[in-house]
Amino acid sequence: MMVYLNFAMKQIARIFLFFTALGLIPGGMVSLAQGAEINFTGKLVCSLKRPVVLPMAADIVALNVQPGQKVREGEVLGRYELLPESVQNLRRRLLPSQITELRARMAEIDKNLTLLREKENSLTELSRQNLAPTQSLKQLEQEIQALGKQRSLLQGALGQAEKSIAEEEALARKQLGVPFKSGHIPKEGTLVAPIDGYVVWMHPDLRRGAQLGGGTPVMMIGVMDPMLLRAQVHEIEALKLKVGDEADITLESIPGRKFTARVSRIPWAPPALSLEAPTYYDVEFKVANPDLALKEGLKATIELRQPGGKNLAGASQEKEPAAQGAPKGK
Repeated sequence: MMVYLNFAMKQIARIFLFFTALGLIPGGMVSLAQGAEINFTGKLVCSLKRPVVLPMAADIVALNVQPGQKVREGEVLGRYELLPESVQNLRRRLLPSQITELRARMAEIDKNLTLLREKENSLTELSRQNLAPTQSLKQLEQEIQALGKQRSLLQGALGQAEKSIAEEEALARKQLGVPFKSGHIPKEGTLVAPIDGYVVWMHPDLRRGAQLGGGTPVMMIGVMDPMLLRAQVHEIEALKLKVGDEADITLESIPGRKFTARVSRIPWAPPALSLEAPTYYDVEFKVANPDLALKEGLKATIELRQPGGKNLAGASQEKEPAAQGAPKGK
């Protein structure tokens, strides 16, 4: 019964504040809205999260961590063996037939250029002795120039292809977490921690001997100190907040404990707009969590404080000053 009563009082307070802002409520009635409790609920999330993704279909051969374990950036969390189809796909990425074809064409052009230059030397000598027409020599020179242009274009295309392969190799090394030489196709990979933090989630099927598809997120690494508390705040209350404001938070799942939070982010736009419904802003609070008691997903109640440190719910309100010229009481 008390829960429904508190909810009703909050709604009444919001209505009072709304109509007060429009100047439709006399000053004597504003104090009720101003003295009302300002609190709301939110969900806890890690202040930073990064997924660990299995880049290609593979068999898991080893796991080195469990949920809740602290890890360092670059730490090996597990190992896997690529499936045969993954190895074939990787081979097509790193050893494309285009490179082989371009190199073969380059070799053919170089061979033809060598033959034409030898012929050019012979014709030049014959032309000096007036034993060969000058027109034949000019025609040969034009053929050499045309072939040289083809070689330049082909060399540019080959350079671009080799640059793309180098980039693909660098990407494959990063994805697989293992070093390998150019022209070599690795068959194993490692799961590596992308940041310092804790293993906050693992895929339910992730275990030694499991076979998982490529692109599957298998772990989530999160920073748990500080934590973030995200709450949808009514437009009237959101306009009263500023970054740095303190609040007390309590959790039903952790009875008897109170945590301190501070407003860390206030958006200037709501996630959705509607003319029929009031606007809510996704306000973010930062909460210290040195003993890691707070976990992602827990629901918390936020109660704002006055600048002096008192909770707004119990703060006493100043009385309105008497109007000038009003008669004093006897």
